[in-house]
Amino acid sequence: MSGSRIEVRPSRRGRTITLVVVALVLLVLGIWYVNNPRSLPTSSRTVNAATIAGQPVYVGVFVPGPDFDRTLHLSGVKVHTTANTQVEVVPLLCRGGSVAVTSEPEPFCEELVNPEDQTFGAGDSIVLEVTADEDAIAVIDPVRLGFREGLQWGTERAGAGAIVTVRDR
Repeated sequence: MSGSRIEVRPSRRGRTITLVVVALVLLVLGIWYVNNPRSLPTSSRTVNAATIAGQPVYVGVFVPGPDFDRTLHLSGVKVHTTANTQVEVVPLLCRGGSVAVTSEPEPFCEELVNPEDQTFGAGDSIVLEVTADEDAIAVIDPVRLGFREGLQWGTERAGAGAIVTVRDR
């Protein structure tokens, strides 16, 4: 037999299965990418602060360095505190500045606001307002920021922990 060739063509079903597998792999990679942003800077140091009962103290716990080149759209800040009595801990966004430990944060921050639904970028920091009405010792874990950065989003640990001592007047 001259001139006859045998051709093998992939079946239509085989192409469909291949396309479905490729689509699933791309979907899984996309979901992984969206849910795995770069980690935020953390520190092993602990910020120590003290105040008197009834007077708030402001503790800077997440102060990224000058090389922080990210813009985070915050959905909230989670704070975990262990204390021997009732202690109120309120996370705040310090715009345009940073605080180490102070009873008056206004000179150090251009603006002090609730971090929920705010943008966090270079020059900003997260500050905790800590208040108790009686003697207390509060151990505060590093905060967890809920955020979106471009297409990525997540909740990541950030900054340093703190120990706050409150003494009765």
